[in-house]
Amino acid sequence: MQGLRRIALVVLLALAAGGATAVAAGPGGAAPGQTQTDATVTGTTITTPPTATTPAPLHLHRSALTQDGSALVWSLQTSQQWTPASLGADGRSLCVRLVYQSGASFASRDVCVARSGSTAGLVFMRVLASGHHGPSHPLSARTSRRDGRSLVARFDLAALGIPYGSVRWRTLSTTAGCLVASRGSCFDALPTSGAVLALRAPLPVGCTPAGPAYVTNGARTKHVVALTFDDGPSIYTPQVLSILERERVHATFFEIGQQVAGFAAYSRRILADGDIVGDHTWNHADVSRGGAFASGEITSAEGAIRKATGFRPCLFRAPYGAVSSSLTGLARGLGFTTIEWDVDPQDWARPGTGAIYSRVVGNVRNGSIVLMHDGGGPRNETVAALPDIIHTLKARGYSFVTVTALTGARLLYG
Repeated sequence: MQGLRRIALVVLLALAAGGATAVAAGPGGAAPGQTQTDATVTGTTITTPPTATTPAPLHLHRSALTQDGSALVWSLQTSQQWTPASLGADGRSLCVRLVYQSGASFASRDVCVARSGSTAGLVFMRVLASGHHGPSHPLSARTSRRDGRSLVARFDLAALGIPYGSVRWRTLSTTAGCLVASRGSCFDALPTSGAVLALRAPLPVGCTPAGPAYVTNGARTKHVVALTFDDGPSIYTPQVLSILERERVHATFFEIGQQVAGFAAYSRRILADGDIVGDHTWNHADVSRGGAFASGEITSAEGAIRKATGFRPCLFRAPYGAVSSSLTGLARGLGFTTIEWDVDPQDWARPGTGAIYSRVVGNVRNGSIVLMHDGGGPRNETVAALPDIIHTLKARGYSFVTVTALTGARLLYG
């Protein structure tokens, strides 16, 4: 670990330019603004000649980086044998550098091989503008080695603090004291000029309920609101989704089971957008009495959602808001939180776009759950009112969350 900290890794990949940029030297090299007398400078590339005491970098034979759900999988193969202990001892390193856009500029992280007991572990570090590293942090990972020249490591993307989107990456093998060097001198890289990986938010496969079994709103201390839509999916669902996508807000959709198969692509789009799907029974029947009938309605809708999307919902909304202690207890036993609302513009009655807008924005409070509809009849008024509702609530400082986030439910990933 200490040897790894001493290494100043090189060549900050510039995503905008797609090339290499000179960075500062490690121990023994010149500080920024000073002259390194034993290096040759050509354009933005500085070549440091190897010395008798500096081992050559490991030659990279293969390298790959892929996304698997919420994890990144990094694999590599070198031409020479190595161990995590030998890397720290001889001043060489093996890292994958990730360069991504952060606001108007670019930032980068290095994920590097380190010794973890008798096996290979990982650490990650922020790459500073100078080319040096910030503090190193242990990275929880599953690693395996088929032989002394290879490594496969799987680690959680969220732990790195990198947003979803395009990231340029390449695997680097460097030597200690590297200033900036050309391939074959004090570093080796694959892919040679970097590759782009599009990081996408992973799709959840289910959720685990949390908190009370019956919920009408979230905490009044948080300046958030949850938009919900019932009775879909339908031909109006993609119109609602397009607005949410454009405005970059999330919502929750309580779906009727018998409609899911005919609009399965819409349900998958909901989840792909980061929105959440909930259970609204099989055919919108009154299930307030609970019992076997209610159980069948809920589980049939759950099965349709799982078949279409691979997602097992943990949120349930009773048709008509008709609930009882028997029903909420039954739903919790089936793995659901029963969700009602505290803002109802009665858009199902088609009171007009203006009325829907004013009834929502006039009644929202901290933690409100807003009931609207994307199915069950003509919903053009709801679609028309939605952009202004979002704009007004944003202007008032509200953030938009899913009901899973509002209740603290835990999303599960495969």
